[in-house]
Amino acid sequence: MNRFITFTVPPFPVYIASGKGVFDQGERHISRTFTVFDLLYVTRGQLWITEDRKAHHVKEGEYIILSPGLSHGGHLPCEEETHYEWLHFSIDPFELTNRPREHWFDMKQNQATFEKPATYEFSLPRKGKVKGRNVLEKHLAQMRALNDDASELPLKKQLQFEELLIHLQKEAFHIPSAKENVASEVVHYLERHFMKKLQMDELAEKLHYHPDYITRCMQTVYGLTPNQYINRLKVEKAKSMLASTNDQIAAIAEQVGIDDPTYFSKLFRQNEGMTPIEYRHLAKRTTK
Repeated sequence: MNRFITFTVPPFPVYIASGKGVFDQGERHISRTFTVFDLLYVTRGQLWITEDRKAHHVKEGEYIILSPGLSHGGHLPCEEETHYEWLHFSIDPFELTNRPREHWFDMKQNQATFEKPATYEFSLPRKGKVKGRNVLEKHLAQMRALNDDASELPLKKQLQFEELLIHLQKEAFHIPSAKENVASEVVHYLERHFMKKLQMDELAEKLHYHPDYITRCMQTVYGLTPNQYINRLKVEKAKSMLASTNDQIAAIAEQVGIDDPTYFSKLFRQNEGMTPIEYRHLAKRTTK
């Protein structure tokens, strides 16, 4: 099964209709073939559905996008009352591919000019678990709430639909937050300078962030302060040397930037629950 629906925007896919449904216990999805895409998102319960002879189990909080021209239907009845939302849309043209996208700049095909917009290649997973359920459900609810009687509201539904597609594409790859970007810079710096004694003022000057902000970012992303992270690095480097060399403990401590072997042993024990010598004995026995 090709795992992605790949298409170029603009223009965006076109919203057609959406709604909610419920399958009672023992019911199953009817068999049919659509000429448009059919997104099914399970909000409670679970669905067993087959598309083009491929069986899928869609659990609560997951979605599947059924493709036009392929027969689909329930192959097992629901074991419990199952609530779902559906959304029909069209894309022309599209491909079914195995080409994932990792980030926005990987998606950009052409830069904008004074006369032409930038173009992007979307690759939406045909099946996935929704991380930001509240965001997706908000877009679906707003599309349902808009009344087609007012002439401009179908356009508003289209805009909500486009936001929903962007949300699904964002979830398909990981877009780092500002704090994640800062933490990544810190980690990159620490990994290159783990032998040095960490000076927060020097780190802040190198990265152009306030020391307190650096610490908050590291704690949010990694659950560790910069000092705790660099100490973990030192211990990991030391573990490798303990297992692969016969160097003295003091020499290994020095190689990871710790002058005091007693402090090194204490730090090692705090992180690993054993002394460096005990770890070496264990590692040597394991590799024999």
